Formats: sequence, C-alpha cells, structure tokens
Amino acid sequence: MPVYQQINEKMLEVKLGNEEVFARKGAMVSYQGDVAFSRSFLAGQGVQSLAMRAVTNEGYALMSARGTGSVFYAQGGLFVSIVPVRGETFYVESDSLLAFDARLTAGTMFLGNQGGVQGVVRGMASGQGLFTTTLQGTGEVAILSDGNAIGLPVTSDVPVFVDPQAYIGHTGQLSSTIVTDLNWKTFVGQASGESYQVKFTGQGTVYIQASER
Repeated sequence: MPVYQQINEKMLEVKLGNEEVFARKGAMVSYQGDVAFSRSFLAGQGVQSLAMRAVTNEGYALMSARGTGSVFYAQGGLFVSIVPVRGETFYVESDSLLAFDARLTAGTMFLGNQGGVQGVVRGMASGQGLFTTTLQGTGEVAILSDGNAIGLPVTSDVPVFVDPQAYIGHTGQLSSTIVTDLNWKTFVGQASGESYQVKFTGQGTVYIQASER
C-alpha cells in the first residue's frame, strides 16, 4: 500500500510500490522513480457520482500517479495533514483535499443527509455549497489547511461547536445542526461575528483549521 510521510508541515511524500494515488491537479512538485502521471476523471467513483460532481460544482481536477517511486505534493504553501480512514467514511470539503490513494472510494454527499435541513443551512452559511466530498474504505487522505489542522474528538457527552468557515471535514457517526446567535446586536454591528456555528453530536472526529478561509 502507498506510504504517506510528511516531509515538513507543507509538503507530503507518497511512496508507491506499483500502486496508484490521486491528487489535485497541479499539486505534484517533484518525483523520483518510475512513475506515470495522467488526468483522472473517475478516481474511484462511478459515472453517476462523477455526473453529480459536475452538476453540484463539487468538482476537483485530479491527477493519477501510478508506478514505483516517490511523489512529492504541496499546494500554495498550505499546511498538510494525513488523516487515516479505517473502514469508515471521511467527509471533506473539496478545496481542502490534497491527495488520497486508490483503496478509497470517492463520492459526493448531499449535506441534507448530514443533519437534514440543518445540513443545507451549514452549506449555505459556510459558502461551501450544499454538497461535500466523501472518501470511504481503508486508506490515507492528505488534507490542506491554513495552519496545522486540528482533530477534535466528539463523544456522546461532549459535542463540538465549529465555525462553518473553519470546518475541514469529519469522520465517525456524527450529526450536525446549525446553532444561531442572531439578535439585535447582529444588525447594528455589535455582534461577535460568530452568528452561525455548527454543532456536531455523536461519536467521531471533526477537523478544523486555524482560520476562516
């Protein structure tokens, strides 16, 4: 299986042993060995999922790297974190996705399925749209963030509240609801600026970044 290793906070090395890895187009900065690159349209998805991505604007241009050697990835000086996915689903915003290997199945999820109407509100509040990318199975995912990404554990006793713009993704059995802090101060410029938060409950991990891009 591919081996993911962080060279530093902003660069990822993926070691391939006659395997395949997918990464966002333009993220490859160097490689060693016998590796072939090609444009990837499906990247582990079915035709139906690909069509949904095109319709929902949850698309991301991917390149496939296959062979034996090492490939180095980076993107715009953003920080890189490796998230292990172990027989579950990782929900991630497409603009935070750097790379993942072919063992994972990619798809697109309607946010309404992650908290009903509240999931739709989360997408509207965050400006990230009503759909998100899913990666399912067992493998590794590399994500991008402003500053080091932080994984916050969510338990049945301890929910987590997240600013929608700071949200990167989540794993586990989680439900999301929007919590609003709208009052008269919001409309006269005296609010804290945190009018919307997403409340995650259940069992899992929520990944956030140290800014609101």
